[in-house]
Amino acid sequence: MKDMMIQIYDRLLTNQTILEKVGKEGIKFYELPETFDTTKPFIIVDVLAPATNAYRGSNKVLSQQLTYQLNVESTDRLLTKELARSVRDSMCDFGFGQLTGGLDRYFSDTKRFVDARRYRINTKIYETEF
Repeated sequence: MKDMMIQIYDRLLTNQTILEKVGKEGIKFYELPETFDTTKPFIIVDVLAPATNAYRGSNKVLSQQLTYQLNVESTDRLLTKELARSVRDSMCDFGFGQLTGGLDRYFSDTKRFVDARRYRINTKIYETEF
């Protein structure tokens, strides 16, 4: 079985901006641990929908469609935008397309800017182990 979330994590860390400004410890899955220092920028990788069949043939699944949301959060608006652009570039280089929707807001209760974008990919033919 393959794990696309780990592949996304590894791909994000190939981006120099993300590696320098977020680092390995700043990329989390699903949600932040309660002990995480939220004064530092971070990225949350979340599954937006379960894997679905993208293509079928001869009663077999030939490809899967995978959809994720990546939230970039920080206390600095421009840093949030820079990191969101780096995430977008990394995801597009990896073969994901950006979907409509998402979020681009400031939350006064947490004092953080949030840029959440949604991405989707259809796996290669016969790559259905996700």
